[in-house]
Amino acid sequence: MKLKFKNLKYNPTFKFKRLLMEIFIVIVLFIASVFAFMKFAPVFGGTPDAKSQKLIEASPNFNGKVFINLEPTIDMVKKNPQASMLNYVPQALFPPKDKLPKRPLPNLKFDANALKNGEFIWLGHVSLICKLDGKIIITDPVLHRAFPLPLGGKPFAYEHDITASDYPEVIDIALISHDHYDHLDHKTILELKDRIAKFLVPLGVKAHLVKWGVDEGKIYEFDWFNEQKIGNLNFTFCPSRHFSGRTFKRNTTLWGGWAVEEAGFSFYFSGDGGYGKHFKMINEKFGGFDLVFIENGAYSDGWPYVHMKPEESAQALKDIGARLGVPVHWGKFDLSYHAWDEPIKRFEKAATKLELNYVTPMIGEVFTAQNPPRKKWWDEI
Repeated sequence: MKLKFKNLKYNPTFKFKRLLMEIFIVIVLFIASVFAFMKFAPVFGGTPDAKSQKLIEASPNFNGKVFINLEPTIDMVKKNPQASMLNYVPQALFPPKDKLPKRPLPNLKFDANALKNGEFIWLGHVSLICKLDGKIIITDPVLHRAFPLPLGGKPFAYEHDITASDYPEVIDIALISHDHYDHLDHKTILELKDRIAKFLVPLGVKAHLVKWGVDEGKIYEFDWFNEQKIGNLNFTFCPSRHFSGRTFKRNTTLWGGWAVEEAGFSFYFSGDGGYGKHFKMINEKFGGFDLVFIENGAYSDGWPYVHMKPEESAQALKDIGARLGVPVHWGKFDLSYHAWDEPIKRFEKAATKLELNYVTPMIGEVFTAQNPPRKKWWDEI
């Protein structure tokens, strides 16, 4: 017996509607997956508790919704082509020739447990280890990707890998400048948190550390120009011109740099930020610094107000009263359009023109303000 379906005809409209529905379902599922991942994955950090939120709302730098800079600042210049992700992502995933190092960067092996008072080690980008007043201090420790997904932000290869095992067995103080991924690394914090006695962080950043298992009693939150005495050292959190955020929601945590003082010596760590009036303001408060680690890299015409170009970094050293400057925020990640070594080459020219004293240590090199290294090691790459 044969069945005949005389009334059934090919219906292209029905097929098209079904295709649209399937596409819609896929998009909804994708958005829901992304939302769930960003909501629950620990890498994105936490939400301030009531105590932290009270401090945030009492801050003169909080406008009731977000933190603001001392002067009007925009993150991205939307009309500039370099601000477009359609332009940035392709060259980040497929870098043009000579944008990245041709071989692993040369670096020195070091013994951080043997550091003496007054000695510093630069680990690339903005990660430092130093010893003052018998205390080990580190800044923005980042050992892994500067991105929450394995799609970008991979560190440059070094001749000698730097891992958590290279950090001191006991770390007295960790200074955090802000919560961007190239400054606050979830994986590195997990590796080091049990060795660190105190975390000094901007307002709001405590929530991230608590979510990652750091004991709340070890974390101290700071507003701009808040200070704390630890032993014979005085720590002051200072303004920078930047922004914050680990998701699409920005500026709910503060950002800034750190002034560290002891009798007869002081240093400043700028963190991230664009050029602005705050450098002269900080100089007026502290009377300059013996050693200043200044941001110098990841700049672009697409975000000129939140990252300094090398010429501005040099001028910032002059404004802040640096008796000796160290250009950092380069030598580890590809975070902009420029070649990996462009920041240091441009900085050298600008600093020489301004007659500044500056240091160019190798990655891993132990140095003091009294023996400033000036080898052009990047020219050998």
